Amino acid sequence: MEEVLYEFPIETSIIIEKLFHRDWIIENFLLEDNQSFYSPVDIAYNNYEKNIKYTVYLDTNIYQFIINSFKKEVNQTTRDVVALIVFCQICNIQIEPQYAVYEKINYNKEQADEVIQDLNLFYKIDNSKTEELIAYATGKMDKYLLGNHMDIDIYSMKEKLTRYDRLKEWDSMYLIMLACVSFSIKNISNEEKLKRFVTWMIKDFRKSLVGYVYAIVYFKCPLKRMMKYKKKDHSKERKKSIVNMTWDLYIMNSFFRNWSDQKKQSEFVYASDDKAFRSLLRMAIDIQSNKSLEPLRKFVSQSNYNNITEIWNMEFPKDERVYGSKEWSREYRDKLIQQFERELLS
Repeated sequence: MEEVLYEFPIETSIIIEKLFHRDWIIENFLLEDNQSFYSPVDIAYNNYEKNIKYTVYLDTNIYQFIINSFKKEVNQTTRDVVALIVFCQICNIQIEPQYAVYEKINYNKEQADEVIQDLNLFYKIDNSKTEELIAYATGKMDKYLLGNHMDIDIYSMKEKLTRYDRLKEWDSMYLIMLACVSFSIKNISNEEKLKRFVTWMIKDFRKSLVGYVYAIVYFKCPLKRMMKYKKKDHSKERKKSIVNMTWDLYIMNSFFRNWSDQKKQSEFVYASDDKAFRSLLRMAIDIQSNKSLEPLRKFVSQSNYNNITEIWNMEFPKDERVYGSKEWSREYRDKLIQQFERELLS
């Protein structure tokens, strides 16, 4: 039997321990009980012997931690996020910040120059020498030398990032979130809120697994800081809260799109510092992997589980559904968005 040897830095176990403790990584791999994503040997074998390429997508928090590791004073979080970069470097995993960058542009289009300057910095951090980053991550140094990377042209990148108001499917996720918030503030039972929300999705829009999981958790067993919308807030703050929640839903939806479109020679994971987001996405992954709502049993009572299953399995005649009909269009979706915005943001 042919043996393959890979050499890793002696600090690798320390790096892995940091990441394991942080629990930032969300993946859909079919791992055995004794297996873990944090296995450089397995990743290196798949990478070099099977030509499988790995990518880790960053949420806004992780991305900002990386930027702060060079711009701000050192702390445990910046050391640990640099450990993530080290792990990716020694495993030849590509780090992709696209969702974080688009979210920042979405919030601060007037600050596009600053966002792109930070993206330039990110690429230089990502290209820093592994030994420099290891010394920083393990506490041996409080600074590290930036690597070399050709600067992005700010003008052309700004034009590219701000050319479109929304990413593909962003408006659909925004509409689903608006509907979820709308039903959440009605003076009815949580069971009725969930039922009306799902009925709305099926009849007036379209089914969405991530939208349903979000609603189940919020209406049946809400997580801390999950619903950021508050009626007492100023309209601008209410809009910002809904947009913030929409990004969570959008990234969850993108995870499943990437999963279904995944090429044979590629694997991907997400890195997030948001505990509620990680719980939601992992729950949705379990449901998709099981092809049933069975994973929900450990979160809700038997009666609630039966109720949730019954609601999700609701069926309506085709002629009662807008999806796929002549009425189904971008203009129809925009009209629904405007209706919910008048209710929630006026």
